Amino acid sequence: MIKTILPKSTIGIIGGGQLGRMLAMSAKEMGYKIAILDPGEDCCARKFADVFIHSAFNDFKNVEELCKLSDVITFEFENIDVEVLKILEKKYNFVQSAKSLEISQNRLSEKEFARSLDIPTVKYYKYNDENIVIDSTYLMKTLRFGYDGKGQKKINSIEEIEEDTILEKLLDLDKEISVVAVKDRENIEIVAVVENEHRENILFRSNIPANITKEQNNKAIEYTKRILDNFDYYGVLTVEFFISDGEVIFNEIAPRVHNSGHITMQSANKSQFRAHIEAICGLKVGEIYNKETTLYNILGQNEEYFINLITKRQGFLHLYEKEARHNRKIGHINFEGTVYLEDDFE
Repeated sequence: MIKTILPKSTIGIIGGGQLGRMLAMSAKEMGYKIAILDPGEDCCARKFADVFIHSAFNDFKNVEELCKLSDVITFEFENIDVEVLKILEKKYNFVQSAKSLEISQNRLSEKEFARSLDIPTVKYYKYNDENIVIDSTYLMKTLRFGYDGKGQKKINSIEEIEEDTILEKLLDLDKEISVVAVKDRENIEIVAVVENEHRENILFRSNIPANITKEQNNKAIEYTKRILDNFDYYGVLTVEFFISDGEVIFNEIAPRVHNSGHITMQSANKSQFRAHIEAICGLKVGEIYNKETTLYNILGQNEEYFINLITKRQGFLHLYEKEARHNRKIGHINFEGTVYLEDDFE
């Protein structure tokens, strides 16, 4: 049974990036204290921490120190040491299970998990599968540690296959969507169904509502609830889907708050960050509803454009106080309604 953690208690966050920052900001608004562990001394979430532990994510002693200080512990991204969590969750209050993290860390495990729940996936092979047939273009992805297109490349022959990869048949995409959901002590609520556009494998723009059919919307929600029903998990979890030839096809799981969910800071009556804090603290989240909204990610090379843009039109600018570098996510901006900006900032 999930514990009830009330304001003035301490929430521990493993990871001090922008997701940790926005989780901390929501928690502080509610009156919680924050402890953060991160290997970066100048991580952008640090200024919102009551306690900061400068440490590698696989340093058992320091991760346990964070646990000792915290009434509940959460994490902001997948690439942390699951073996450390497996040990510590037996003693401390982790509500996103190590099992869910372990599955999401490995692209093959994700696909097999989805298929075990009768959720459609792309056709795929593991790199050492004896039955591989490369009869068209496949996307070769590293089994672990890939994001924003890193660790991916197209292949057309068996000779190009590298070790420790998964081969996914390249689809003709109609759309990409994400379902941001939250599981609290009583229910699974849908935070948002978001339509996403990627450029160079980095999220470029998101829109609510997603321009999909009612049947596609309902299937994506059903599949997401099926996943949460089969995880020992509380908090926000996001599932990415492809729409191809009208079908809803599983892509990947993010057992955490998600980049596309940043849109909910303006679209929803309750953001993904507030919903996650409430859920992991054993509180009731309640129904979440959205209005028409557009999000643009801000990359380092576009910082000046978006800062100047708010002098010309109304928008909700969120900068993460991160050093601006090419293709680094340093912020986002939300607009009411559907907004298409000219591409003069690229």
